[in-house]
Amino acid sequence: MKITDFMKVFSSERRIEVLDALLRQESKDEIKRHIPSSTYAFTVNSLKKVGFVREADGEVLLTDRGHAYLIIFERFKESIDTLRMLYEAFPDHTITLPDEFALRLCEISDARLVASEPSDILKPHRVFIDHLKGTREIYGVSPILFPDYPEFFLTLAESVETISLVVTQEVFDIVSAYPLRNYGNIEMYLAPETPGIAATVTDTFLSIGFFYKSGSYDFTRDLIATSPEAIKFGKDLIRHYRAQSRRIV
Repeated sequence: MKITDFMKVFSSERRIEVLDALLRQESKDEIKRHIPSSTYAFTVNSLKKVGFVREADGEVLLTDRGHAYLIIFERFKESIDTLRMLYEAFPDHTITLPDEFALRLCEISDARLVASEPSDILKPHRVFIDHLKGTREIYGVSPILFPDYPEFFLTLAESVETISLVVTQEVFDIVSAYPLRNYGNIEMYLAPETPGIAATVTDTFLSIGFFYKSGSYDFTRDLIATSPEAIKFGKDLIRHYRAQSRRIV
């Protein structure tokens, strides 16, 4: 199927509605409860013509082809919706992710924005620290540094299994004053250039922040996601940056 034909099929909200219902294994009668009979018949016929559905024993079923194309479309749609959320949440920022992760944005669709408030300016920082408590492993890309991070992470190192960070030279110059090598569960990697994001992932959550277009980091907004898919996305993202970096601790 050509991409133009693919987009034509999914340009109709009715066709998407019927396909989604079939994916949920709704019967013909169940679907007709929320779609008029005449519209239903026309929609099913159009989907039969492209090989997305078939009839069997008086019911309409997804074909293998229809199921595969629908799953691809759903992931595409969720990724587009997540990208729109990112641009709305960070309107004056550079949204930078490696290409292969742009195609996986649907995996962080549960992300919510945590932003500073007039009465709680440090809310993103506080929420982030609260999420770190009780975690077993911490992986991160850290082109920026809060003043309390070195002491806080050294305290965490006494209770977590692993702390693995990708840092810039500027960040390492600061944290190298601490006795990092006394902790066997801390490892650091030096990034060849400044990453376009700050990200932390643990066994319980993912946190992502972005830079303003001006080049400064936005400490007032942070994305937090907790789904298993988001955590896997975050771990793979950190591995991507770590593979490009050189281990120094």
